Amino acid sequence: MKTGYDQFFKNARKAATDGEVTRPTRQFSTSNVHFELSEEDIEKQLKLRMGMKPTTAKKKKKRKSIPWKMVGVSFLGLMVTAYGFQNYEQVERYVKRIEISFLGSANAEEAPKAKPTAEAKDKAAAKPEGGTEVAKNDVAAAEGGKKAMGDEEIDHLSKLNDRKKELDEREEELNRMEQELTAQKEELDKRLKDLEDVRRGISSVLEEKVKGDDKKIDTLVQMYSDMKAPQAAKVFETMDEDLAVDILGRMKKKNAADIMNLLKPDKAQSLSEKFAGYKRK
Repeated sequence: MKTGYDQFFKNARKAATDGEVTRPTRQFSTSNVHFELSEEDIEKQLKLRMGMKPTTAKKKKKRKSIPWKMVGVSFLGLMVTAYGFQNYEQVERYVKRIEISFLGSANAEEAPKAKPTAEAKDKAAAKPEGGTEVAKNDVAAAEGGKKAMGDEEIDHLSKLNDRKKELDEREEELNRMEQELTAQKEELDKRLKDLEDVRRGISSVLEEKVKGDDKKIDTLVQMYSDMKAPQAAKVFETMDEDLAVDILGRMKKKNAADIMNLLKPDKAQSLSEKFAGYKRK
């Protein structure tokens, strides 16, 4: 049974072909027809029957979210790089330790592998001669190369160990020499202190002796000043010239002049020259 819409489109096509527009003769009431389609579905059906493509709602473009993972990884890389620049010495030491440990583990792994290679050699020798001589030479060369590499690494590690021992011994020797130098310095300081004490003692003794000699000379000056000039002149004739000059220099000028007048000319001249500090050439 055709619906009212089918009749409408049929009449529309007929009118388009004939050039005349006719309305459908059949009338229908919408009150008796119940449609379960929505307006959008009806519009789509109409456009399909009229040969038009239905319009689809454009999908909204989703906003791109911020790549937080990439941002976090980039920030972490920048932090690691900054730490490496600031503490490059520690990073270098850590890398060297890793290299040394890696070499040690590699040598430890290569050591137990030496036995299977020897057993493989024995098995290969026991087998019948099926391979070529070139293949045997290649196998031998490869095994020799592996062994040579292992030996070179072991030699290198042993040299490093010997060098470390040598440096440790040198450090111990330097520490011992430093201790000896410190002990010698303390001994020298002690001796210098003792010598300084001795010098001070000698200086004090000399000062006391000089003071005592001065007192004695002052006594002699007073005594020869009280003596008569002729008697004092006789004593000065045979007295040590240095002592005579010292006594005459401390006496009063009048008493010294009286004694000098009574001395022999040669003696008086010699005492005068010593008193003035004059030396003959």
